[in-house]
Amino acid sequence: MKILVCSDSHGETELLDKLFYENQDCSLFLHCGDVGLPAYLTKKFLVVKGNCDYFDYPRKRDIPTKWGTIHMEHGDTYQSRDEKYIESLGCFIYLFGHTHKKEHGYDGKTYAFNPGSLTRPRDGNEGSYLTINIDDDTGALTFKYHAVDLC
Repeated sequence: MKILVCSDSHGETELLDKLFYENQDCSLFLHCGDVGLPAYLTKKFLVVKGNCDYFDYPRKRDIPTKWGTIHMEHGDTYQSRDEKYIESLGCFIYLFGHTHKKEHGYDGKTYAFNPGSLTRPRDGNEGSYLTINIDDDTGALTFKYHAVDLC
């Protein structure tokens, strides 16, 4: 299973469409909030509501997989970065955005990822998104951050 994860695109419809069409080998397209667009323009993605979203998206999503739950939220609440909170979710993968910085970690049970920001990075000059590959047989996980040229 291959998953594309992005966040903080702040209204960039064309960029979301480009990611979708250039990554057709992905099974899931996930957006961790601050999409800045109404749902009819984001149908290709599962989206959670960010602090800059004024449209009707859920604040959190849990996506069941055969390896465990993928939990996603924007990450703008204090508890969203707390290790005990993340552990309490009992998820396989925890996804968040908000900081506009790429992050990843693994505590032996849960993988945590922030894909960075597609359009307003705070950790370099290029936007970013993430792909996660989960081996269908073993559940082994690999990931890669991808740069987005903003020029």
